[in-house]
Amino acid sequence: MEKLIYLVWDRPSVDPARRGADFADRILPAMAEAGATNISLHVRDDHVGIDGPAPAPPSELPLVAGVGVWLPAHDRRDGVEAALAAVGVRRAGYLVTESSWCEYGENDRRAERDWPRGERSPGVATFSLVTRNPRLDQRTFRELWYGHQSPMSEAVQPRWRYIRNTVAHPVTPGAPPVDGIVVECWPSEEVVADPVAFHHGADDPAVGHENLQVMLDSVDQLFALDRLRSVAMSEYLY
Repeated sequence: MEKLIYLVWDRPSVDPARRGADFADRILPAMAEAGATNISLHVRDDHVGIDGPAPAPPSELPLVAGVGVWLPAHDRRDGVEAALAAVGVRRAGYLVTESSWCEYGENDRRAERDWPRGERSPGVATFSLVTRNPRLDQRTFRELWYGHQSPMSEAVQPRWRYIRNTVAHPVTPGAPPVDGIVVECWPSEEVVADPVAFHHGADDPAVGHENLQVMLDSVDQLFALDRLRSVAMSEYLY
């Protein structure tokens, strides 16, 4: 089995409620009919009230959805891409390797998943596109991302879930260069919107400020920050 992630960019004027309904009622069922399994949807629907930590600048169309699918072979994806063609202005697909770094219930911050498939996950997700700092070669980038950034961020942030997807290569023409696609899940929009609470500082702001410094030091070394995009989204796991 191989995992693909498809990104969707769209006009800001599109109604978020309609977008969410289109995915649930038409697009995801068509993908499943085409052979996709274990579908995950992260989408800017009407349940999201914040932009996220690093949204697109005004000159770019906003990233509004990321759809993860598993297929027996990634070259058997025509039906999945045909289903997705009905949404958005621009789309891009990537073959990825998934690391389920921390699932619901694997830390002491939330119980295991106890809601039905297809129902919105509690809290809010951030969906991030990351690109290697050009000062690093590929191997050094991966070693820092896997060996430092992942465990460090688990220690300094109150997240519930962390799925790290390393991009193997794009599968659609013209897909922008991306090295990683990261899904992180959080207890509330209020936590994500407050940089101090976002770094374990809700009870002790001094701790939050120092954790934020640790985080900024790491991401500045690891990623091309001008290309970082991190958007708040609803999560639906099928």
